[in-house]
Amino acid sequence: MVSPWMDTQFVHLALEFLETGDRELLPGIAETRAARHLAAHAQRASVAGSGPNAEELIEQLLTSVSMADVDPEAIRAKLSWMETDCNAQLRCWNEAAACLPSGALSEGVLFLTVGYDIGVAVSGQASLNLAHPHFTENPGEIWFYSVHELHHAGFQKYHDMQALADIRTTGDLADLVMYLTTMEGLAVHAARRWRTESGALESDSDYVALLDPERMDVYEKEFFRLYRGLAEVRPRPVEEGDWEILGRMSTADRLWYRVGARMANRIQEELGRDALIETIVEGPAAFFGLYAELAIKDSCDRDSGNPTR
Repeated sequence: MVSPWMDTQFVHLALEFLETGDRELLPGIAETRAARHLAAHAQRASVAGSGPNAEELIEQLLTSVSMADVDPEAIRAKLSWMETDCNAQLRCWNEAAACLPSGALSEGVLFLTVGYDIGVAVSGQASLNLAHPHFTENPGEIWFYSVHELHHAGFQKYHDMQALADIRTTGDLADLVMYLTTMEGLAVHAARRWRTESGALESDSDYVALLDPERMDVYEKEFFRLYRGLAEVRPRPVEEGDWEILGRMSTADRLWYRVGARMANRIQEELGRDALIETIVEGPAAFFGLYAELAIKDSCDRDSGNPTR
């Protein structure tokens, strides 16, 4: 069992700003650990390597036009739920920890924020955006997405995300796709058990897709077509158009979330959870390699007239 640790300083101060419009609050918000965490992620996710600092990012987030549509009272309700529901807190941390090596979340913290993505993780710390529209439509999703982001934090204790500005070749880009498919797929998989028990699979499009084998066959074929188009050719310097693969993997059909989760589920079903967790220690190449071994086994079984899937 792990002890939940949520840092709520950012969201409390942000709510005060949203309710009063007092700009003198912004420097204090920028000094929070959560703001530094978000700025670190923005820097890591910048292809140019020139993301905003904490002060600039907080200014952008909290004074943006989109924040005018945010209901502070709705955020307060979700915040209060997360601060007071001890059973859900424990379940959240334990579900993430159950799919990680022992001790991976011993120092894990979840920052509660507003305005930045739906949730992110960087360098072993995670955050969740309580103002995201997905949580407005279904507040209970905050717990499942907390599992997702906390799993990222634990995964990053072993393999932190490379800065996009350091991606120089198509080989580097292929490695990034492999990394993000492994990390995102494992996190989707980590929340699945609790979602299943709660009847919440249909509340998120990734799990709806995972319940449709024929649809997932199409996604998996497309994912590996795109991935191999980078990984199996001679590396060359990255060109501007090459970055489009990240959008194709992360939006629309959300290939690396869904195919990565399918890979994780099959590894666990056929080889056990311990084998799946060991790939976190060994790294994304081990995750992909183990799945490739299962695919080869399928091919051999079909050739022998004894299909297993």
